[in-house]
Amino acid sequence: MAAADVPFPYMRFAKTKLTAFGGLNLGMSGIAGLTAADVPPPKDTPYWAPEGEFGDPDLRTAVAAHAGVGEDRVFVSAGSSLANFLVYLTEARGAHVAVETPVYEALSALPRAVSATVSTFRRDETRGWRLDPGSLRAAVTSDTRLLVVTDLHNPTGARLHPDDLALLVAEAERVDAAVLVDEVYLEMDLEPRRTAAHSHSRVIVTSSLTKAHGLGGLRIGWILADPARIAKIAAWNDLVCPAHPVPTIAVAKAYLPLATQFLARTKALIRERVERTDRWIEAREDVSWVRPAGGITGFLRLPEGVDSDALAEHAWTRHGVRVIPGSFFESNAHVRISYGLPAADLDKALAALGRALDTAPRG
Repeated sequence: MAAADVPFPYMRFAKTKLTAFGGLNLGMSGIAGLTAADVPPPKDTPYWAPEGEFGDPDLRTAVAAHAGVGEDRVFVSAGSSLANFLVYLTEARGAHVAVETPVYEALSALPRAVSATVSTFRRDETRGWRLDPGSLRAAVTSDTRLLVVTDLHNPTGARLHPDDLALLVAEAERVDAAVLVDEVYLEMDLEPRRTAAHSHSRVIVTSSLTKAHGLGGLRIGWILADPARIAKIAAWNDLVCPAHPVPTIAVAKAYLPLATQFLARTKALIRERVERTDRWIEAREDVSWVRPAGGITGFLRLPEGVDSDALAEHAWTRHGVRVIPGSFFESNAHVRISYGLPAADLDKALAALGRALDTAPRG
């Protein structure tokens, strides 16, 4: 398949290049996966079970309790990628979508999959990656039916400011649209916050057990929204994913009561790794970042004249360290780095990245 025909180049890159945690890999976007030793699979796990209209009823109850919302506001999906697709399909099919930039590539590619058009609004690096109000207003048209952001922001790890969420809702009300907030990283914010699903009936939230919980292999995600929107989403899900994998549902139900203790362990790791990475950046004069609010990724601004694709290739082929080109997020002036490695590996990886920066080709 020609490169131009690949709908989601970053995922093709991730599946072929990002194959393991540890070593000099600064590219992984979630925490290291939990194992059966962490969460033992329930005995006598079924291979089939009746499924409710909105997903497994007991899992729906568990997700509602975890998110702090009513059960009627929850739809259980087969992962957050499917959750996002269902929101686009339900809310913006054949219409227009306005998406943040820098952007997680799938969110700007999904409009094509639902015959929608897309424009972008800017997050401003000089203001800590806050939304740019003028850019937002210009991106939203009378045909816009969905405005899309991530929180924590992927790739920068920045927190979505409450005033920016209010701006999004105001724009959505102006043109009768919905606001999608992908919160797959929210639970790794070092300052605990409630889901944006509480903020307004126009807000739709997606998340999963992948990034913050280390259970990506389960493909368990959810959508939080007004009950009327949930009903429409469930109807489309009947067409694209009529049943979810029952064994993974059983593991998810066993895990969710333990989620708080695992998240506490993860946040302690994040806090230390952010500090370690920040010290490395401060010690250099040629790179910078807006310190992430949590998560395990940050967006490193490169020296003048250094291209993200060229640096990523140079770092890997000459120095054995993997970083993610900012071009996957619509910014050639940055690379995304992930600091969720074991401490000793992180120090080695950052040292290797430093050597790559010192020897990087300048344009």
